[in-house]
Amino acid sequence: MISIPDLRVILIDDNEVDLLLHERLITLQQISRTVLAFNNANKALEFLSSNISLPRIPPTVLLLDIQMPEMDGFEFLDAFYSYPAKIKSQCHVIMVSSSLDYGDLSRTYANPMVFKLLKKPLLASELKNAIVDIFRDQ
Repeated sequence: MISIPDLRVILIDDNEVDLLLHERLITLQQISRTVLAFNNANKALEFLSSNISLPRIPPTVLLLDIQMPEMDGFEFLDAFYSYPAKIKSQCHVIMVSSSLDYGDLSRTYANPMVFKLLKKPLLASELKNAIVDIFRDQ
């Protein structure tokens, strides 16, 4: 695995069990020392807004659930699209879903902000490979 010392992973999922499992997986596999979990997409957007004033944004992987009640993953992406390039360029979105809904899959692959789609529950090897692919040329 490529070492990215200040990599942070932000989990956005309304399912508390998935948040806990994915946080433990990331920590135990030593993918990142900084894992931030949000069970509400609006709270995650607020957190990212607070990063605008930082002099440097750490490289960030957003693991974004597609199906959430108040704001789904696509609505999150629509709101995040308006954020400054300084933040968006450091945030790499991986959508996660337990759904095989064709509409969700096609919307995911059509969105230029989404790097990859992974199936829930996450597998360590798939997540590591996706992160390696994201940072391969950086």
